[in-house]
Amino acid sequence: MRNLDSDSLAAFLAVAETGSFTAAAERLGRTQAAVSMAIGKWEERLDVRLFDRAHRRVTLTQMGQRLLGYARKIRAIEDEALAVLLEGRNESRVRLGMPDDYLTLFGTALLERFVPSHPLVSLDLRYDFSHRLEQMVETRDLDVAIVTQSATEPKGELIRIERQIWCCAPNRHPEQAVNLRLALFPEGCRARPHILAALDAADWRWRIAYSSSDIAGIRLAVASDDLLTVLPESAVPAEWRRLGPEHGLPSLPLLRLSMILPQEPRLPVRQLASFLRMEFQRAMSTADV
Repeated sequence: MRNLDSDSLAAFLAVAETGSFTAAAERLGRTQAAVSMAIGKWEERLDVRLFDRAHRRVTLTQMGQRLLGYARKIRAIEDEALAVLLEGRNESRVRLGMPDDYLTLFGTALLERFVPSHPLVSLDLRYDFSHRLEQMVETRDLDVAIVTQSATEPKGELIRIERQIWCCAPNRHPEQAVNLRLALFPEGCRARPHILAALDAADWRWRIAYSSSDIAGIRLAVASDDLLTVLPESAVPAEWRRLGPEHGLPSLPLLRLSMILPQEPRLPVRQLASFLRMEFQRAMSTADV
């Protein structure tokens, strides 16, 4: 075998990044059988196993991990060449969606590093709940979505793991109340059921005193009253109090953030996805979670 053909390379990357032959097929607009066949033929010609299929989620073997870095470099070089050849002719607008409590984490990287290095790509940023964002990618109303993965039906490519933090305003002590007063995102937020279940399991009495669909509303309410909330660690204001088991509050599950892409994403979409992947998977690999 003297070369790595583009179709097999695309199939390999899609499976590696989604952890699923089904999800990879959806991304590529191909059947699952076609993706499996492409990978199988590649493994046969290379005489190596690239994936461990023994688990529910497909994982890379040691050889697959070694190939992954090269495959991403090859795809990045291809995209760079296409960007030069198609300059001024390709559709550059990319519609990116995410829950707005992730803006601090992703917005800084996008504005400070992605936008300057990709001046021809125009970003259109939209906020919503994760389950809606997933649907918007499926209906082509979004080009890329960053979502909190569902615990029962995880979708997309994992790019970040975030802690959830109990927090409140400075000089406030809502944890001392017999009945906790909470400020949370409304129903539809994937973190909310786990937060309430953790309180119930720890025998805390609680009531939701305030609910808002945007983080600005949550922050304003907590800053103005003796309210307790839960935010991703990257979204907690620096001056706020952080609380945890030492205050009698239960531990919370980690948030798994994934990137959802449509079938056959356009070049600017692939450029954004590549940036997010490199930026945040690097951070995830070094994070102490």
